[in-house]
Amino acid sequence: MNKEKRLFYIDRLKWLSMNLYLNRRKKFAELMSTNSAALFLSAVVQKRNNDVEYRFRQNSSFWYLTGFNEPSAALLILKTKQEQFKSFLFVQPQEKDKEIWTGRRAGPVAAKQQTEICEASEIKYLEEFLEKNLSGLEEFYFDFGNSHQERVLEIIKNRRIYKLTSTQNLLGELRLIKDDFEIAQMKEAAKITVQAHKLALSKAKHGINEFFIEAKIEGFFKENGADWAYPSIIASGENATILHYTENKSVLRQGELILIDAGCEKNYYASDLTRTFPIESKFAPAQKDAYNLVLKAQKAAIEQTKIKNICFHEIHRETTKILSEGLLDLGLLKGSLEEVLEKQTFRKFYMHRTSHWLGLDVHDIGSYPEKCYLKPNMVLTIEPGLYFDALDETIPAEFRGIGIRIEDDILITKDDSENLTAEMPKEIHELEQLINC
Repeated sequence: MNKEKRLFYIDRLKWLSMNLYLNRRKKFAELMSTNSAALFLSAVVQKRNNDVEYRFRQNSSFWYLTGFNEPSAALLILKTKQEQFKSFLFVQPQEKDKEIWTGRRAGPVAAKQQTEICEASEIKYLEEFLEKNLSGLEEFYFDFGNSHQERVLEIIKNRRIYKLTSTQNLLGELRLIKDDFEIAQMKEAAKITVQAHKLALSKAKHGINEFFIEAKIEGFFKENGADWAYPSIIASGENATILHYTENKSVLRQGELILIDAGCEKNYYASDLTRTFPIESKFAPAQKDAYNLVLKAQKAAIEQTKIKNICFHEIHRETTKILSEGLLDLGLLKGSLEEVLEKQTFRKFYMHRTSHWLGLDVHDIGSYPEKCYLKPNMVLTIEPGLYFDALDETIPAEFRGIGIRIEDDILITKDDSENLTAEMPKEIHELEQLINC
């Protein structure tokens, strides 16, 4: 590629990127009421201990609207009575003495060029700007619960704006529907995650520690330009009955099951994948019975995502029905199916939801109203599971300490759905074949 073509290609990518974020701000402004303002604050650097800081990760909503990756910044969107909107960016100034220690900053001039936001100023002028420009507004959108809430609310009260609305209400509606760029990132994240899980399966041997598997998975993420989307769950034996087990310190034992729930984040977009398989052995009879039941429920749930305009909650209802039927057949629940579903006694073994939204956050924003229908370009997980307490003497001994979850990431398409993590095996014969290789 010659120099001219390369420069054109770079300029084209820059234009597409800036246009992407501009269109998102436009869409958000269209949802705002007339004569209102919305304030979005970036993430700030968090202290881990003494003078050590956590690795910086930008606030997802701030990133979604700006693509700006520095801490201690703010975005203000003003929408006038003429239905026009204007954006203002506030960032840290360039300060050589500090940049020597923590890295270069864009500063207002470069930040404006990078984002093509109307105006950019130093973050120290944010409060003064709010005090001068918010009088007479009728509504203010803000992400409540952040560290600057008290001061922002004081300014809003002084400006006599009495209608306050969470930005998440509007952003959730926008972020639920992924654009082509987002889908591409999520497909790449899913691809890397599947490869990491295959590596983990090959390394899960008797005597190996859980943290060794964690290191292999998260190291693979790093090698492929990604990071973890959430702390990896490497749960062997009865650890798998703890839904958010993250200690990852136990030794793997032959014949036990290991549940691996791990996903990477690529360019801020998450993947979320879970597989459960035996350690250097075939599934024992009780393990196989429980696993086949979860797999049956998961397959049925994925098939339901192919139904046009299926209700989000209907998928969960069908999943609980299948699991309840199976638990009754195995003698692990008593009564009729109707009684089990009405009294929700299945929750003793299946206590979480079948799905959640997936995107910039692994549990992405977006509400779950009763009439919540799946639409093209939504992405959600399908993750039924069964968890049998190791100390529960009311169930047969062979089931105690078994924890199983099977999870895939599903993209809703125009007339169907696509399993983004389908390349990771989950059939018993596939898993046993790979384990014995």
